Amino acid sequence: MKLLEGLKVVVLADRLVDFGGVMLARMGAEVVLAGACEMTAPRKAAWHHGMTPSKAPLAELLADADVLLEDRRSEDWPDLKGVTLPETLVHVVATGYPEETPQRPATDLTLMAQSGLMHVIGTAEAPPLRLPGEQAYALTGIQVATAALMGLRARRLTGKGQRIPLSALQSATLSNYREAVMYEWTGRIGRRVGNRLVRGSSGVRQVWPCSDGFVTWSMIDNPGMMRALVRVMVEQGAAGELAEVDWGAILVADTDQEVIDRWQGIVAKFFARHDRATLAGWSLEHGWGLSAITKLSEVPESPQMKARGIFPDGGTLPTGPLFAVHPAKGGAA
Repeated sequence: MKLLEGLKVVVLADRLVDFGGVMLARMGAEVVLAGACEMTAPRKAAWHHGMTPSKAPLAELLADADVLLEDRRSEDWPDLKGVTLPETLVHVVATGYPEETPQRPATDLTLMAQSGLMHVIGTAEAPPLRLPGEQAYALTGIQVATAALMGLRARRLTGKGQRIPLSALQSATLSNYREAVMYEWTGRIGRRVGNRLVRGSSGVRQVWPCSDGFVTWSMIDNPGMMRALVRVMVEQGAAGELAEVDWGAILVADTDQEVIDRWQGIVAKFFARHDRATLAGWSLEHGWGLSAITKLSEVPESPQMKARGIFPDGGTLPTGPLFAVHPAKGGAA
């Protein structure tokens, strides 16, 4: 039995609550799509998997509903005037901006920019970047699903329905938490640093090429992790001067950038000699904190995705702009 089996969720979707409905469906709820703006095949494939569309009157759908996900991204989206809501309903209302503030256009681009995410994505010498797809909408959907679960918990404890407002701006800002915390503690405003994790006086690389793609790993102040990596590099004849470093006696964050770059050059050559599976296997065995980066074309074949039935149409990615990628050099992405 799934967590939400036996519960009914009604969705009015205008991009902000779509993914929240999908998440509740994956947890076993019966999710009814009562209305959605600008329905297209790519949008349906990306955001509405597991929902059942219905043209029944909203009042009829809500009569036995446990949760209503109401999307208020657009001012011209139908409201609930004249509809009587059940006293036990968990009603999640998602707006572009906090309810008590003036509403304005809330697109994925504007939300990415105003949340501060675009301020830290990309390199300092280039214009700001946005994440691919519609990440601000997805981030909002995650908070929508979380709010619904919290509302159901509160209903179980109190026996009363709940009304839970949230905003897309706040949802996107939550994923940029590090910059807000850094400003509060240091007074410094973050900036785009590209493929670097800046700590102290130095910056370390985060994404590395290997023989068949990329992995993510950082040289941080974790002596056990660094020793474990270097041990394997020694076995492979690739450690160089890293074998002589006393990782327990230094702070990487306080090491000169020139030294960090030299050490990282050694690691880069080692990673480039091996494929993702080999590096990820060593990481799991020895505790490196390294992860292989999955290519988009490989996602449907992931054991986790298959187990959850995320791609039911023969294990293929839907077509459309949400799933478009630039071809890799010399082959498919």
